[in-house]
Amino acid sequence: MLAWIKVIREPPDADSVAKVKNYRRKRSDFSVYAGNAAFMSNRFAEIAFPTPVRRCFTYSVPAGLELVPGVRVWVSFGNQRSIGMVVRLHSEVPSFRTKPVLRVLDRKPVLDEGLLTLTEWIHRFYYCSWGEAIQATLPPGLNFQSEKRVRVAESVVVNELNELEKQMVEEFLERSAALQEVRKRWRDGDEAARLKSLLRRGVLEIWEEPSEIGERRSVVWWDRRDERQQKRLESQLPAPGKEAPKWVEGYRLIATLELPAPQKELIQHPLLTPYTLKRMEKEGLIQKFYREEPSELSDEAEDPDSISVLTEAQEDLLSPVVEAMESDRFRSFLLHGVTGSGKTEIYIHALKRALELGKGAVILVPEIALTPQTVYRFRRIFGNRIAVLHSRLGDRERAEAWRALQSGEKRVAIGPRSALFAPVQNPGLYVIDEEHDSSYKQFDPAPRYHARDVALVRARQEEAVVIMGSATPSMNSLYAARKGKHTLLELPERPGGEMPNIRVLDLKHYRNAMRGPLTVELFQAIEGALSRKEQVILLYNRRGYATYIQCGACGHIPQSPDCSVSLTYHRKRDLLLCHYSGYSRRVDRACESCGSSDLILQGSGTQQVEEEVARLFPDAVLLRMDRDSTSGKYAHQKIYDRFLSGQADILIGTQLVSKGLDFPNVTVVGVLQAENELAFPSYRSGERLFQLISQVAGRAGRAEKRGHVWVQTWKPDHPAVGFAQRHDYHGFAKSELEQRMNLLYPPYSRLAKFEFKSRSSGKAAQSAEVFAGLLRRNLPAGSVHGPAPAVIEWMHGHYYWEVILKLKPGLNADGISTLFDRMFEEWESEKPDGSGSVRINVNVDATE
Repeated sequence: MLAWIKVIREPPDADSVAKVKNYRRKRSDFSVYAGNAAFMSNRFAEIAFPTPVRRCFTYSVPAGLELVPGVRVWVSFGNQRSIGMVVRLHSEVPSFRTKPVLRVLDRKPVLDEGLLTLTEWIHRFYYCSWGEAIQATLPPGLNFQSEKRVRVAESVVVNELNELEKQMVEEFLERSAALQEVRKRWRDGDEAARLKSLLRRGVLEIWEEPSEIGERRSVVWWDRRDERQQKRLESQLPAPGKEAPKWVEGYRLIATLELPAPQKELIQHPLLTPYTLKRMEKEGLIQKFYREEPSELSDEAEDPDSISVLTEAQEDLLSPVVEAMESDRFRSFLLHGVTGSGKTEIYIHALKRALELGKGAVILVPEIALTPQTVYRFRRIFGNRIAVLHSRLGDRERAEAWRALQSGEKRVAIGPRSALFAPVQNPGLYVIDEEHDSSYKQFDPAPRYHARDVALVRARQEEAVVIMGSATPSMNSLYAARKGKHTLLELPERPGGEMPNIRVLDLKHYRNAMRGPLTVELFQAIEGALSRKEQVILLYNRRGYATYIQCGACGHIPQSPDCSVSLTYHRKRDLLLCHYSGYSRRVDRACESCGSSDLILQGSGTQQVEEEVARLFPDAVLLRMDRDSTSGKYAHQKIYDRFLSGQADILIGTQLVSKGLDFPNVTVVGVLQAENELAFPSYRSGERLFQLISQVAGRAGRAEKRGHVWVQTWKPDHPAVGFAQRHDYHGFAKSELEQRMNLLYPPYSRLAKFEFKSRSSGKAAQSAEVFAGLLRRNLPAGSVHGPAPAVIEWMHGHYYWEVILKLKPGLNADGISTLFDRMFEEWESEKPDGSGSVRINVNVDATE
């Protein structure tokens, strides 16, 4: 106690004294507090970690250590060293001994107060941990990414170990080692047991080393030396025509090239290698220097005057948006404009005004495929004030963009879902283009947020303006607009153009009048367009070459060993692939069940359509856009550029070709087997079918030429097809909302899905059954559905069961977190034996 009194240089306050007395009554051994640095400094930090545990952990802040919320710290977490983020500082002395913060990783907060508050709301509303919400907001190098390493603990006395343990420990005395490498080296028998023992006893300790993204790399360039010295040296080289070393031949080549030049360009020639260049440098003929590697996202030439003049209708819709920004108050607008009506021009003019007011902005697009076109249009006007954020960028590029926005160097963030969390300074405008798109919803991992809804919350916090644009707004957004939550703005016509003519072709009438996958009418339409030097888009929303392979002898269909899904055949790579688990293998030459070689391709995919269309139009140049053809870093950009420049005649793809792309020379669009959208069991399947036809139809006739659309389907009488053919969005919405109201589907309820995941099908099913019973006892009749196996019941060795809960549509973050906390407290007391191994994932606002 005396030692503790000497450390305290000022009298403790009354609250602290009371807490000490209370603690002494609880425990006689006060020495526990004697070593508590936080008690001496009376400062504590609540730290969030990216684990599913929905709580923060309290750590002490050593005297002299400067901490603020929003910085990352390095702490002991369990028996490891881990990275966490400080979310709160306080002086509330806990009733347990705390560990100290070991190290602060950031000079200034990575998340500002606004973003930290937003992650707390995500944590409560989407019922995930606060650390998981934070993890979703941060780019590589600034998040919780780290490498687990092993080292010898500081307090270890090596002489107290036996000889075998000494041999193992001595390897870590001078340097640490990656845990993965250590476990790989000592993975068997006695060595594995000894390693485990050393870790358990604390002789060796595991900690996480932060993964930092470095600054932009420097690259090697080469230039000529002083001209007089160079001529003197050249005179000593063998004369041309005489036998000479390879580096001399290389020098004769480099003398004809334009220098300076980067090494990576020079070594494209066989005579110029890193060795020959170094030899020339050694001879004094050329010299090396370094330049910072340019960003691969170099800015396009800025041309502010290229901004379009708005029509009178567009000006009328822009006016209330600008008024809201100028008054610094939150307002949300739903911009319903038919395809080609000029929604993007309204976005651009709104952004121009936001920047004039000194505000920043976030522009969201649903797919990476749309990013190149969107970036080009915005950068042409706003230049290097634009930062791009999406997953196909390298870690360094994303970290650079983040830092540029955080410093205010760039003012506008553009990208898909995750760009919502960009640290834009003084944000005044949020744009969600194609707001209806399902890619705005995050499914896995947690947090399972919807970017549109989170954008509305962030904008409300920042007193900013939101524009949600779409030719086919989601039923949720339209309903909210009708209830007064958003202001509805409508552009019902294309400026100076007509909506495309849509014809529906009933495939039941064309069985004997097909050209490969095309009806005769669509074939003739494509033929005519090509003869007029016009372009064509064909949409077939199924990847691969064939849907599946089936044995003609026994009927067996190969399935993925990792999930309950049949394998899709990809002819180009001769592979069977699972689009859910990622499993792949070479195509079977015989049936794995009966050994028969009678294997039949069933169904079709974009690859097969591409092959058949190429046979029908051998002189046409084809491009394919699907998840397989766009896996490369800039694959979307290359396909888009080639088609836009007229280097290809026909673009074939999945739903990627339906979203927002603007190709003025496209006059014919074909939709093949449109009803594929109805195959997925979802209350939104009709809405998705209507949106798909309407959106892809909008790619036709966007300039002065009239567009024509052919929809081939086995279900021509489906209401979604009829409404899409008539371009009747409001008619479809009226019909769809009436059905949902009768069934209490969103927007008349809020769906929450509880997913039970286990290696045992029985345990997953039993846990789901008990949990569903618990919900039914506590919630209104009819609000709980299930349990039932998931659509994909088995994947990666785990079984999945689901329980669906219908909640009141107005339930907010506090209501959801309070309700679910209570349900899980009861679950802890009622869960069946063996359910400890069952993982329960929560998906609030489940859209499927």
